[in-house]
Amino acid sequence: MDIRSEIPARDIERFFSKALEFSASARSLILSQLAVGFEVKRKADKSFVTSADLRVEEYLRELIRRQFTGHGVIGEEFPPSNPGAAFQWVMDPIDGTEDFVHHVSTFGSILALHYRGLPLLGVIDHPALDLRVSAAFGLGTRKNGERVILTDLDPTAIDGSERVTLSARANFIKHRDDGALFDAVVRAHPNHRIYRSCYAHSLAAIGAVDAAIDYGEAIWDIAASQILLEEAGGKFTIVREWDTAAGRLYGVMMGKPAAVDRLARIFNQ
Repeated sequence: MDIRSEIPARDIERFFSKALEFSASARSLILSQLAVGFEVKRKADKSFVTSADLRVEEYLRELIRRQFTGHGVIGEEFPPSNPGAAFQWVMDPIDGTEDFVHHVSTFGSILALHYRGLPLLGVIDHPALDLRVSAAFGLGTRKNGERVILTDLDPTAIDGSERVTLSARANFIKHRDDGALFDAVVRAHPNHRIYRSCYAHSLAAIGAVDAAIDYGEAIWDIAASQILLEEAGGKFTIVREWDTAAGRLYGVMMGKPAAVDRLARIFNQ
């Protein structure tokens, strides 16, 4: 039995409604920061962090603290709060900060609620694109409020023409030398696309691409993706995971089940 089934449907609906409210508030704040400007710094790993990242996460944490006192929060920019709680809100206030810094519209804001390690709801919002993908356990996946149901590929039609998106090759070699995996995928799918933020996850959830591969990501980068895909009728799988000084990292695939299964075979060879 799925332990998420023990949560009353009315509670899931209430959590989901609040998550959408939180996401809308974060969108407004992000757009205001784009309009007035923000400070940009580099972290120890040379990645970007902006004053907008910090402000949005602080704001979301405060909203959650007020509404759900007993829940925990895991975020990219600040230490976890209430780490022993069964309910954990997981967030990346601005995923694709490099895109945000350079005003590339594919950046997004990720917010999810996990229950005992399983995703209960998830929202990926792209403020500059007016695109929000959301889902909750038993409630389906939605694109800007409209229900999304993925249509699977013909599992017998293998010709490399599936629409596949990947994170950059740099993701495959930054923490471990898995460049050969990237090379194998792009040889099998020469018409692939590269997206380095949660935009690829959103595209997979709404069926705009057949499958997406992301690599070397932290829990907050993938926190919403599993529920988004599964509630749409898609598949999400972790194909690699490993520990680093910065924490556990993941390699994941998501999309239409047949496409994910085919890609997984490349990783399992």
